[in-house]
Amino acid sequence: MIKTLLAILVAALAIGVLLIPSPEPPQADEVAAVNAPAVAVCPVEEGSGRTTTIGVASGVNGEGRFTAFAAGVPAGSATFSTGESGSAAIPIAEVAPLGTGAGLAELPGQDVAAASVFVGAQTAAVEGCLRTPTQQSLLAGGSTVSGERFQVQLMNPYAGEAIVDLIVQSESGLEAAPQLRGILVPSRSSVVIDLAELLPGRQSLSIAIEVASGNVMTVGRFDAGADGALWHSVAPASDWYVPVPSGGLKGELVVSTGVAAEMTFQVDVYGARGVIEGFREGVVPSRGATSLPLADMELQGASAFRVITTQPAAVFLRDISDAGVAITSGATTTASTWLLPGAGLAPGGRGSAVILNAGLEEASVVLTARRAQSAAKELTVPAGNVVQVPAVEGRANAYTVEGSGDLVALWVTNTDTGKAESIGVPIIDE
Repeated sequence: MIKTLLAILVAALAIGVLLIPSPEPPQADEVAAVNAPAVAVCPVEEGSGRTTTIGVASGVNGEGRFTAFAAGVPAGSATFSTGESGSAAIPIAEVAPLGTGAGLAELPGQDVAAASVFVGAQTAAVEGCLRTPTQQSLLAGGSTVSGERFQVQLMNPYAGEAIVDLIVQSESGLEAAPQLRGILVPSRSSVVIDLAELLPGRQSLSIAIEVASGNVMTVGRFDAGADGALWHSVAPASDWYVPVPSGGLKGELVVSTGVAAEMTFQVDVYGARGVIEGFREGVVPSRGATSLPLADMELQGASAFRVITTQPAAVFLRDISDAGVAITSGATTTASTWLLPGAGLAPGGRGSAVILNAGLEEASVVLTARRAQSAAKELTVPAGNVVQVPAVEGRANAYTVEGSGDLVALWVTNTDTGKAESIGVPIIDE
């Protein structure tokens, strides 16, 4: 009897197990989206006849803060609002009298960009502030022949110190100055390396900035004659777009690599005849740079170049003439929207936008001057072509380029005694 009851009980339990629904598989917690912080690191200079204004271009109406830092502590700060125009201008003289230094811009959103605008009695320089540190970046375009001064500024806005090596190649070979290795950049400070003092008489300097610990942002500062240039280092990539204004066709493209091996590249050109692929080819020596004089290409009017390399590299536009000095990097992507922070902030508000349409179809574009009363101009850019558009009107804090297709935008600043060229900041479509 007992055995019979046990058998019935076991059978019932088995049936019960079969009737219990299988448990749901474990579900992973929802992963929060990770966005790069909405901050940018900007070089500044206040004194010695130069002053700095930080220009902000934004797709949103919001508030932010700019904090200058030096010697490990904040030296001063100021709040700003982009307002309905989506722009702002922050005079550094109202923040802190820094001399040569740096600052951190806390921006009101991801689709916001900032730029440093240096202005002196005879000089103008404009360049975008840096958003993301990299363990290796490249900087080229400077030289230290007689009358020229090339400085590398290392900026560390973070809580910990950084240690950096500068791997410098010139026409003399790999430079071995001990001051180029193990450079300590204290927290919330910047360090300026004067290559004109360390390596005088060099016609070409290609620099790989390699961060051994911590994080830094790097800009180049170059003076030749009365004018100067400001441009930031870039992470190496294999595909670059470089718009060139009509007045810059006497300049040169500088292709630089940090790879310890010879590298080849191809140059496609965009202009009045559309796109011509394989227009030029060249070779870059190990850890070195190669310059392509644009005058040799016999181009007319605003143009643009696409440089495709067999190893990660960087491409810069170096434009030195009687009109002034300008150096800027190329862009590694196309986009339908570009921010041009600081465009129009130089005295007189003069300048122009150089817009490349690298796509296969005609693009409709709107160029907008951002200020209290924004003004806009509509235009079309044929496929594979480049247009140069004068400043819409008057002084502005920034410009935006919005359109359809695969665009690349650069801003040219002109003053009576100087000029600057600065590549724009793309807004990548999600």
